[in-house]
Amino acid sequence: MIHNFRHSLEYERSMAVRADAFYRDVLGVTSIKRFDKDTDDDMRMQREDVDVLIVRNGIEYRVSEKFREHDFPDMYVEVFSKYPHTPGWLQTGSPNAILYFFPSSVYWITHKSLYDFCVKKLFPAMKDSYYEDIFRSHRNIVTQKVLIDNRMVSVNIIQAHNRAGADWETIGLSVGFDVMEKYGVKLKRFELIQP
Repeated sequence: MIHNFRHSLEYERSMAVRADAFYRDVLGVTSIKRFDKDTDDDMRMQREDVDVLIVRNGIEYRVSEKFREHDFPDMYVEVFSKYPHTPGWLQTGSPNAILYFFPSSVYWITHKSLYDFCVKKLFPAMKDSYYEDIFRSHRNIVTQKVLIDNRMVSVNIIQAHNRAGADWETIGLSVGFDVMEKYGVKLKRFELIQP
């Protein structure tokens, strides 16, 4: 799977209108401030994995937006932004919430609960050799069974081959929403009305 970073960024930015409508119409947000320009301030927020600030019920939330073009029963968590030395967005970001957009639904995920699950449970269950093996094989996806709290959990290791002037490999994990909920990840699903 060749991942074109510019194409991905353009797609995410094109989804801003849809996301803003969700914020206003479903969540009742009273303020939306996006960080989608290439200014120094916007780039600083983007490095913190904060795409937008929203105000809901008088509370400001730092939101990381993730968009997928198809409905899936799982969430992708970036472990390495650039394998092997650059950590992914979960470890380097500082949002309060992750808003995960699918065509038919949106998940509101509390960043702290996802971070705690990944850092304390999921990442320690993964062997370093799993990442090295997929990197060396150049495969796109490998499924592993890992033991978390005496339970076997199926995890997909996903590698994206990035091309944007320079080449690099991004490696992450996809884990089912049902598994995350079992381990205390706080999330809420919103069904979207299809046009």
